[in-house]
Amino acid sequence: MSIPRPPSSRSSRAAPGVALADFVCRHASDLEAELERSGGLLFTGFSVNNAAEFRAAVLAFGAETLPYMERAAVRREVVDGVFTSTEFSSSSWIDLHHEMSFARRIPARIFFFAEEVAAKGGETPVADEHRTTAAIDSAVRDEFLTRGLIYVRNFRPEIDMDWQSAFQTSSRDDVERYCQANGIRCEWISWDHLRTEQPQAGFLRSRITGERLFCNHAHIFHPAAMDNDLREALVDAYGEDGLPRNVLFGDGAPIPDQMVRHLRLVYARAAHAFTWKKGDVMMLDNARCLHGRAPFEGARTVLVSMTGLLERDV
Repeated sequence: MSIPRPPSSRSSRAAPGVALADFVCRHASDLEAELERSGGLLFTGFSVNNAAEFRAAVLAFGAETLPYMERAAVRREVVDGVFTSTEFSSSSWIDLHHEMSFARRIPARIFFFAEEVAAKGGETPVADEHRTTAAIDSAVRDEFLTRGLIYVRNFRPEIDMDWQSAFQTSSRDDVERYCQANGIRCEWISWDHLRTEQPQAGFLRSRITGERLFCNHAHIFHPAAMDNDLREALVDAYGEDGLPRNVLFGDGAPIPDQMVRHLRLVYARAAHAFTWKKGDVMMLDNARCLHGRAPFEGARTVLVSMTGLLERDV
């Protein structure tokens, strides 16, 4: 059972017509053991035809699906607990990342369902965080471990995301309660402009090995991840403090651009892709495995669901 790459992931094939939810129910303990060994499972050739059948397969593992809070990308909920993957320009890469790794609690598992496969491209590259953490320069790892991070977001309706979309509510009181419960400092600049600061550790401890795994969104939220022209335009329009997204060291000092470029290079070299087949389902340990998205042509629908929550303990 193997995704073509990386070798640490596994796949399971079935005779056509076998419902994945039924297969999971029959083999749940073996699949759990395999996920613990490999970090990822790819199910191919099963009968998974729509969002409802995908959700049934997810629930067959025994945990309820999670809502999508603190959103960093536009998504639609198709059925309860099943969402479209990031609705981002089809011509762009989505860099490898752990889902919601900017949050205090991150999903333990993430599932993907290839409902409609792109005519060209659209792969979901994956990587093993044990290997990528080891590949990061030790001085960079030490800085992130000892200093921690602060994520800074400015939610406005005219750019990136408004606060209503990110927190899935139109109530400012609900937002404030959520922020208080999750260690997020929030400030209302105006009715339409919410600024948040979220102190966070840069690592997550593996439940399996106890190893500290690099787990954060610094390489995505940092201005060095932007196209230079876009970065200059946004700084001119909003200032460094007003960028839609930013990340600093935990003491408030800026993270040097070269550190972020190093991280992005490490992740780019670690990515391994496989070709989606219609109906495929992939399940990842969200702490151990990273995922991304390749550019694509034509229609593409990959649905996502998440279960479990991991607390940071580094």
